[in-house]
Amino acid sequence: MAVADVELTAAGQDQIFELAKGYYVAKALLALWRLGLLERAGSGDGVDVEAVAAEGGFEPWQLEPLLDYLIVRGWLEREDGIYRLTERGRASRPYFGYLSTMIGAYEPVFTRIEDLATGKLDYGRDVVRSHEEMTRGLTALEDRLMGTVTEVVRASGARKVLDLGCGSARMLANICALDESIEAVGLDVDPDSCAVARETVEREGLDGRLTIVQGDAFDLRRSLPPEVAEGIDAVTVMFLLHEILRQRGREGTVDLLRGIADFIRPDGRLVIVEVSGTKDHVYREKLLFVPEYELLHEYTNQRLAPRPEWEAMVAEAGMEVVEAAPVNMCQSFCLVTRPVAAGGGSPDAV
Repeated sequence: MAVADVELTAAGQDQIFELAKGYYVAKALLALWRLGLLERAGSGDGVDVEAVAAEGGFEPWQLEPLLDYLIVRGWLEREDGIYRLTERGRASRPYFGYLSTMIGAYEPVFTRIEDLATGKLDYGRDVVRSHEEMTRGLTALEDRLMGTVTEVVRASGARKVLDLGCGSARMLANICALDESIEAVGLDVDPDSCAVARETVEREGLDGRLTIVQGDAFDLRRSLPPEVAEGIDAVTVMFLLHEILRQRGREGTVDLLRGIADFIRPDGRLVIVEVSGTKDHVYREKLLFVPEYELLHEYTNQRLAPRPEWEAMVAEAGMEVVEAAPVNMCQSFCLVTRPVAAGGGSPDAV
């Protein structure tokens, strides 16, 4: 075998080993995240294995190999028996939620990906993502986008905000914190999400200002009691429309947007946070895990669309974009829209 062939073979082997290493590191970090130890490693106290083992009723030697492996890979360091995040780990700490949203939540899907890809299984019937993992990960990541959303809500002068697909309602709690006179409503079709959202209401002391309703976003007037719907002048929809786009198509998505436009007052605002997709393979290769994000959506009954397509659907629903803002999450963006009848012509800033 020629020297060049040997070098090429070694390079190919190294690439496979890099893939395997990434898998092991990701799984090790995810395990610590699920155990609550990744955040503890980033705190002042760090992870005391003896104490953790005593709390959990297991032996220290059962946990130590996982922690020691992450020392080798540069994520943890140990001093006097205490494990803490390295500088690399601390820099990644704000993004640990991606371990849940990108890996943990879709673990059930990718464990059976070959069966989904060949039609042996159907997503939603045979396989579903982990809702618990998704909610937990998004809750941890919300700080990356809350600044943008709360700022556009504040600038709009809204006094009562409705969030469709409210999840944990943490964002609504932050909006309420902007001004004591602001009220909010969270609507979610999932009862488990509503339960978590009500815990947020209780924990933040927002009873009477933040109302959680289990209901269908496609039928707002029927889902929301009149006394709850009264006065809503801003609606937020975050990472929900790409699910509607695949499940109900473009027409169904436009129908939802049209229903929201009819629901809010003429001078109300709809704030959309979505992810821009693209089919340009060269472009996608240069994006931070956007190809991976698109792949998991293709197999979970969701579809991303390029931002111009989202804007076109907004226009078709009888609204116009009055502001666009970047969101510091995976090729995300924020569109602030209003019914066209409110503007009477050229878009302006909120």
